[in-house]
Amino acid sequence: MSTTKGTIYILISALFYASYGVWSRLMGASFGSFSQAWTRGLFLLVVVLVLNYKLRFLKRIRREDLPWFIVIALAGGINQAPYYFGFQHLQIGTATLLFYASLVIGGYVLSKTFLSEKISKTKLFSLALSVLGMALIYKFSLGPGQLVAAGLTCIAGALGAATVVLTKKLSGNYSEFQIMLGYFALQILINTPLALLNHDSIPSFTNTSVWAAQLFYAISMLIANFAAIEGFKYLEGSIGSLIGLAEILFGVIFGWLFFYEVFSISTLIGGTVIVVAAAYPNLHTKQVSA
Repeated sequence: MSTTKGTIYILISALFYASYGVWSRLMGASFGSFSQAWTRGLFLLVVVLVLNYKLRFLKRIRREDLPWFIVIALAGGINQAPYYFGFQHLQIGTATLLFYASLVIGGYVLSKTFLSEKISKTKLFSLALSVLGMALIYKFSLGPGQLVAAGLTCIAGALGAATVVLTKKLSGNYSEFQIMLGYFALQILINTPLALLNHDSIPSFTNTSVWAAQLFYAISMLIANFAAIEGFKYLEGSIGSLIGLAEILFGVIFGWLFFYEVFSISTLIGGTVIVVAAAYPNLHTKQVSA
């Protein structure tokens, strides 16, 4: 039952993570890469503090838990910059493939290293399947001058894995909102000076459609991260990382629904392979138990 509950939460998080692309497309170039990050972080920080005023979920952090709060906050605050740099300097397909491959591989490595999770042959097979599925969906093209961008994109993926997998060290003892509070704060502190140095633009408040997209982006971010933290509480880190790849499938569906993007045969095959990769460890466990 707890596994089913965790899977549902991860799928909800994947749905809202996938919506980021919709809101980003609607925002266009009205925001700079860093200004959209810090303004969103500021809004979310205020929301969490207001919720705490009503619900009183913040509590004293135990000394042994403080390093995990710091690491998670840094990972959540830092990953915006390399993510945007990578997507600006690489083809979308290449950047997406590198990001998600690093995300799921990072989930495996972090689970093994910090959570003492056993990485079985079944899980490794599912990992290989998931990378194959992503490769079928996204075309890979990398030139010699793009190695830095590729490396930063991989770092962003690994940091993304840290923001969800490592929360297993804290979830159950602290509110999801308290865990998120750290990287919302770091999102402001890190991206504000970068926005100033880069002379990032901020749209006029009269541009209501752009600010509405930013608002929905922020709400989606809050729900996605809440659901991810809750979901990983009930699942092994590697399994949660695999199920989280449903974000790719939701993203493809959103592209078709809102921007009339066409499915290709390779996209359908790749999506099917990813679904099999995510389901295989659980199916294999049931067969062994039977």
